[in-house]
Amino acid sequence: MALQPCTEVSAEKANADAPDQALAVKELAVLKERGQREVFCGLTGIVWLHRKMQDAFFLVVGSRTCAHLIQSAAGVMIFAEPRFGTAILGERDLAGLADANDELERVVEQLLSRRPDIGTLFLVGSCPSEVIKLDLAKAAEKLNHRYFPKVRVLNYSGSGIETTFTQGEDACLGSMVPVLPPKPDETAELLVVGSLADVVEDQFQRLFDSLGIGPVAFFPPRRASQLPRVGKGTKLLLAQPFLSDTARLLMARGAELLRSPYPLALRGRRLG
Repeated sequence: MALQPCTEVSAEKANADAPDQALAVKELAVLKERGQREVFCGLTGIVWLHRKMQDAFFLVVGSRTCAHLIQSAAGVMIFAEPRFGTAILGERDLAGLADANDELERVVEQLLSRRPDIGTLFLVGSCPSEVIKLDLAKAAEKLNHRYFPKVRVLNYSGSGIETTFTQGEDACLGSMVPVLPPKPDETAELLVVGSLADVVEDQFQRLFDSLGIGPVAFFPPRRASQLPRVGKGTKLLLAQPFLSDTARLLMARGAELLRSPYPLALRGRRLG
């Protein structure tokens, strides 16, 4: 099997070749489903997450297609050593001829020895790792016992089988909620949830300070090792509309969600 070059055929030529078919196509009503399902997989969330958390590294366990997708979406050449990479599953891994867990541990060891600045390592699942039933949660737990407290190892799924474009960040932040430190008391604190550019985050902080609102924390933080506290008294302000799972996990730990409308679509244009 070989790929054939794609050639563009004009509409006039197509209609001349098959006038009856062209007439049928014009009369056919095309139904197209739109929404968040018609997007890339959750791996694309790494594009902004790796820029936000400056001491974190995202290791995708997947195929070369996963590597090309993230590199193209991020616009960063791999020799620049960005804070993401791909542990590529080879044919032996996919066929079950090699122990993928042993190979993953070897790759992680090489990575951490090369990049001692990593404070938090995310093992990110993909379609190939989901298909071969690679248990990244168990692998992350084993690696965490080995490298913690110097490096915290977490995992989440960015597989297109389970997640879409908007769910990648939600899954990542959800994996961090169980390790957030608890609040020692029930004093009111504001937690802004959702990745924001550093400039926008600084603007938010200045606005909150001018309004007398505080203390304020942001999640995810700029450094994954500086996790915000959560518990009773924590007020959640979602900066992104697609973090429903993260919000539920935070609320299960005692946080209270501040409900507010989003300026999205027709219903978001007006209040009341």
